[in-house]
Amino acid sequence: MESRAWPIARLYQKTHPVPFLTVEEPQPAYPSPEWSQTTLNYFRDVPPLNAAADGPLSEHEQRVQRRTDDSLAVEKVAVRTRNIQGHEADYNLETHGFTIGHLKCHLQDWNSDDELRRVYFPEVTELLKRETGAKYVFQYEWHVRSTTLEDGLKLDSSGAVDIKGPVRRVHIDESPAAAITEYNYYMKPQAEHNKHLKDRPFGVYNVWKPLKTVRRDPLCLCDCRSVAGEDLHATKVCVPNMGEIENISLKAPKDGREHRFVYVRGQRPDQALVFRIFDSRIDGVVDGKFSHGVAHSSFVDPGTEREAARESVEVRNFCVF
Repeated sequence: MESRAWPIARLYQKTHPVPFLTVEEPQPAYPSPEWSQTTLNYFRDVPPLNAAADGPLSEHEQRVQRRTDDSLAVEKVAVRTRNIQGHEADYNLETHGFTIGHLKCHLQDWNSDDELRRVYFPEVTELLKRETGAKYVFQYEWHVRSTTLEDGLKLDSSGAVDIKGPVRRVHIDESPAAAITEYNYYMKPQAEHNKHLKDRPFGVYNVWKPLKTVRRDPLCLCDCRSVAGEDLHATKVCVPNMGEIENISLKAPKDGREHRFVYVRGQRPDQALVFRIFDSRIDGVVDGKFSHGVAHSSFVDPGTEREAARESVEVRNFCVF
C-alpha cells in the first residue's frame, strides 16, 4: 500500500540538515567492509514451549526457552547484512520503514527511569517530531540492555520489558491489533483531557540507540518492502502493565526471495535507529494480512565475538499525527 508522505519532516530536513559527527575510532577486524556474512534466527513452528514436567514455565523460563540460540523454535538462516555506515542518508521512513537520526544525549544514569523521563525522553520526542512529522509524542515503554545474551538469560526478567541482553530473533515488536490495544490502554486518559488527540491517526515508533559505540551484537533492520504477508507469524509475549500481547515473528522466505537487512557498523551513540512498528495511516489487518512494520534482530557479526557487551537503550513511542 502506498504510504502518505511526511511533509513536515521533509521540509524540516531540507531546511535544517543535521550533520553526522565523524569520530575515528579503532574497529574490530571485520572480514568485509561492506557486508556481514552471518546467521539470523527465524521462527520455526513447533508445539508451544510453555510446559515442563513439574508445571507451567514462568515468564522468564519461557523467554529462556525461546531466546537461546539452540531453541527448537529457531530456524538458523545464513544471510548477508549490508553495512550502511556512511550511507545513512539513503534510508528513510517512507520508503524503507526506518531512518538513522542524530540524537546526542549526555545522560549519565541510564538505569534511572526518572532521569530517562527528565532528560532523554524530551530529546526522543524532538527527534520523532522531526523525522515523522508527529504533532504529539508519548513514551510508554523502554528498556536498557547492558549484558551479553548468555548473561542476560541468567538474570530473572519476570515483570520486565525483556531480558537484559540482546534479542537474536527476527521480529516486529507488536502486531497491529496489539498496537491498537496498547494505544487505547495508555492514551485513553490522555485523550479525555486533550481533545486534540481524539480521532487522530497514530503510529508506534521505536527509537534505538547505543550508549557506547557498538562493538558486538549490532541491531539489523529489514527493508519492509522485502517482507511478504506469508513471512509473518503472530506470537505471544508478556510486557509490563498489559500482560500478554501479540508480536510478530518472521519466518524465512521459502520461494527464492531474500529479506534485505542492513545495519550501521560501529554504530555511535549519536546515531539513533528510528523504525516503524505500526502506523494507522499505512498498516493494519486487511484481508487477514498483518502490518509490515520493520522486522529487526541483533546478530553475531563475525570478528566481534570477543568484544565487550553491547549497551543500548530502546524506547517505544506513540506518535500522534
